[in-house]
Amino acid sequence: MRKRIIWFCNTEHVAEHPESLVWLRDEMGLTTIMPESPICHTSGFAAEPEVAARGPFEDWRSRADRWPKADDGIYPPVAGVIGGFDDAPLRRVLEAADRAGIEVWGHIGLWSYGGDVYPEWAMRDIDGSELDPRYGRWGIGLCPSKEAVNAWVEEGLLDVIDRYGLGGFCVDHARYPQPANVHALAACGCADCRAAAEANGFDVDALIGAVRDARGVLEGLDEARVKRAEASGGSGEVILDALGMDGGALMQWFRCRSALLAGPMARFRAAVQAVQPELVFGSDIFPPSVALLGGHDVRRWEEATDFITGGTSAGGVVGWATGAVYAASSWVRALRALNPELDEARLCRVARLFFALDDVPWPDSADALEGSDAIESYYRRELGRLKLLSRGRVPLYPPIAGGGDPARVRALANAVAESGCHGAMVTLDPSNRESIGVLGEELGRVQA
Repeated sequence: MRKRIIWFCNTEHVAEHPESLVWLRDEMGLTTIMPESPICHTSGFAAEPEVAARGPFEDWRSRADRWPKADDGIYPPVAGVIGGFDDAPLRRVLEAADRAGIEVWGHIGLWSYGGDVYPEWAMRDIDGSELDPRYGRWGIGLCPSKEAVNAWVEEGLLDVIDRYGLGGFCVDHARYPQPANVHALAACGCADCRAAAEANGFDVDALIGAVRDARGVLEGLDEARVKRAEASGGSGEVILDALGMDGGALMQWFRCRSALLAGPMARFRAAVQAVQPELVFGSDIFPPSVALLGGHDVRRWEEATDFITGGTSAGGVVGWATGAVYAASSWVRALRALNPELDEARLCRVARLFFALDDVPWPDSADALEGSDAIESYYRRELGRLKLLSRGRVPLYPPIAGGGDPARVRALANAVAESGCHGAMVTLDPSNRESIGVLGEELGRVQA
């Protein structure tokens, strides 16, 4: 499997500082870049006008009531490539990368955001309701089964690879909202998703019934059931059963949702590789402890993509050091909102059991969970779980937040070097030369 050190970089920054590619190649072993413009949330592509005209999101400038950043010219994070963008910075990046012998992966987003701006394409829960905006910080997603959207995304991918000379593609947002969005766990349940799930062999009515029953259990959850779950000593399905739910059916619900994402991913990959067989196609995933809940069945994902990577090793929506603690803290707050008498510390311990994280530091309050500083411990645990879940079919490039304190960067990069993975996707500060030197030292030990 090919070793890669990938820089998840800012398109405009690299266009202004193209010399950074050569320096990072020599100092850090940089092999690949994945540029993204924060203005348009793609690498900076300009869709052909006739392609863009067919897109479902071209009217975003008229939706400032739902997307206030439209007034500043900032595109909403939606699926595919929206038209009208100036691709001159990306063209400069591509030229600089070619001179430096650096591979370039294109970047677009898919489904985990944009539903608040485009409710007509948004996820719906099992009752057909829009997602609760109280969880908006974790994303209000688009439905992954809307054929009009997915067909347009596919057309945009083919347009892009035909004109930009890319070596690969890493799609972002190929997921449901972060599992901290409690409401999104019961979505998408629209007619299109039900039909797609049935086509994949799932008994959708039974699974939705189990989700509905689980919601009733949680709404009436008492301390006795929480104590029983804590005493069970189990994880995942065992915890759900102990709380009074059908744990097996609920886990099957999450596997069903994951199949609804893997199907379009495999379709997109097949489409681009029919034109350019050598082009690699993959995506980031949620950290393994919450991956299935967010739409990523790792083994199914290996069948639909050519590599697996992540968003960031530290915080953020897809942070590999914070995915489980953010989900747990959100769940604890939601359950205590339903029943303030529930013991917060005990709920935190039950969440820890659910995620099978008994070997890492774990605070006893929702606030402390979100503020936990045990980044290295959580991250190393996620890498171990990734290797256990993977069947070894594709290379694994876990994320590293490489722009901060050199000691922490060393710990994160060391975890990758010792994990048996095949490289890393890094974010970094090009002016932080000490951390870049650390990355070069530690990642230089990675064996492909």
